[in-house]
Amino acid sequence: MHKPLLLLFTFPVLTFAAGPQDRPAAAAALYHHGYYLFLADQPVMCEACYIPLLLTAAPLEEIAKNRAGQDADLITTYERDSIYVFDGIVHVTASDIDAAPRAIRLRKRQYRYQEITTAEVLHLLEHPMGTIPVSRRLFHSDLPPGPGLEELKAGFRAAK
Repeated sequence: MHKPLLLLFTFPVLTFAAGPQDRPAAAAALYHHGYYLFLADQPVMCEACYIPLLLTAAPLEEIAKNRAGQDADLITTYERDSIYVFDGIVHVTASDIDAAPRAIRLRKRQYRYQEITTAEVLHLLEHPMGTIPVSRRLFHSDLPPGPGLEELKAGFRAAK
């Protein structure tokens, strides 16, 4: 008699950045301010195509006056047209912000920041795939996840 052969297969586990539907709700205040961050440092490869969007509860100028700083949600966009990846929560301190030249240091990179309207933020959140075709790679963020897409939209709708 032959005994059945048991084969076990193992597959690598892939970790993805939190998508718009699987990001846990944040207990923090709703975000009402959005800022595009334009790289001031020398870009690496096509880094300038991926423009960060920083969502904050208070204006960056107010955060710059508060030594403790504030948590903010970081989203990477592709050419400001679509959401490339939800990065997660970053802590922004007063020493990270230089309000006069509208500069901010974030994750070891220097940026110029530009506040955008609530309508612009909402448009991006409501149309996260944008109009420019782009491949979205598998990505694991080292940041804690931020609020979900629906919670972000609700916060910016309330700010209108």
